[in-house]
Amino acid sequence: MRLFIRYAREERVKYISHLDLMRTFQRALRRARIPVAYSEGFNPHPRLAFASALAVGVTSSDEYMDIILEEPVAPEEFAARMNFVMPMGLPILDAVQVDEKVPSLMSMIERASYQVELSGTVPGLKQMVEDFLSRPAVEIEKQGKKGLQLVDIKPGIYMLRLDDENGSILHMLLQTGSKGNIRPETVVQEILRQQSNGGLEDGLLHIHRDGQYIYKEGEWVSPLALKY
Repeated sequence: MRLFIRYAREERVKYISHLDLMRTFQRALRRARIPVAYSEGFNPHPRLAFASALAVGVTSSDEYMDIILEEPVAPEEFAARMNFVMPMGLPILDAVQVDEKVPSLMSMIERASYQVELSGTVPGLKQMVEDFLSRPAVEIEKQGKKGLQLVDIKPGIYMLRLDDENGSILHMLLQTGSKGNIRPETVVQEILRQQSNGGLEDGLLHIHRDGQYIYKEGEWVSPLALKY
């Protein structure tokens, strides 16, 4: 049996590493007595995978895990048993059964949405966003197989707007996944580059991921739309 799990990473646990997150889930699965399937071979490991690693310091209300079970467990029961043993700040929000032939979450998720809040007021931010969006290309340096290369990230910025009510919050829809990944802090850095200080100081952003999307039948939808 295969399940897609949706969970959140809240403020109190935003500084744990991806490795610590994996260990936390593995311990919780044992404590909840979930019959997780294991790989074969000399060093078997639980058959679970996370969709996309979340950067340290970033919160989220839309994270995903893919897990294979040896015995059937109703999705609702899985969520209840896990929430009973999970630490505060990592709630299981939903679980659905999916076909075992469905590709991996990591290979399917290609877009992610974010809310990025800047601490304090940035004078002229609205104009900066407009100027950024009008640029034909946004080239940044990225480390590749051939060393540092200039990469245009503009095609992977699918939506960018300033919040109508709170002028210090940016909403973004960005490319993510195996085909390419654009970090929201990189976008903000490029928006603010025209400032006299040349960019953004560390600790001046609160980044929250609020959506991850796959392409299905002509639409961008939640991975949970693959419910069996």
